[in-house]
Amino acid sequence: MSCAQAQITSLDDFQWKNRLLIIYTADQKSTQLDKQLAEITRNKEGYNERDLKVIILKNQKVEIWNSNKNHLLDFHQIIKELNIEEKQPLQNLLIGKDGGVKLKSNSTISNEKLFRIIDAMPMRQREMRDGN
Repeated sequence: MSCAQAQITSLDDFQWKNRLLIIYTADQKSTQLDKQLAEITRNKEGYNERDLKVIILKNQKVEIWNSNKNHLLDFHQIIKELNIEEKQPLQNLLIGKDGGVKLKSNSTISNEKLFRIIDAMPMRQREMRDGN
């Protein structure tokens, strides 16, 4: 596989492989973003267990958190695709492996709440049963 093929070009590239927590902030120096990232950092293993990737949308740029993987994700395309309200100081969206929006929140989400929602999903139930 060439490097060009390995690059992520859209959210569809994650479908059926990863769940996504998409964090959008309109603030240049967002304390809410800092709080959300601190919450995530407290349980990285839980994110890995659940195949959960974090994508940050800030300053019209896209960052895949805690990843050095190349990507060509487009900020404006994601904003439009997910109907993100750009006037909100913070927006969190949980996207399932099927590509559907499972949760939308304008405040910090605890790991416990996030994991509870994910662990109740039929696909996650199957993963836990099968030991994946």
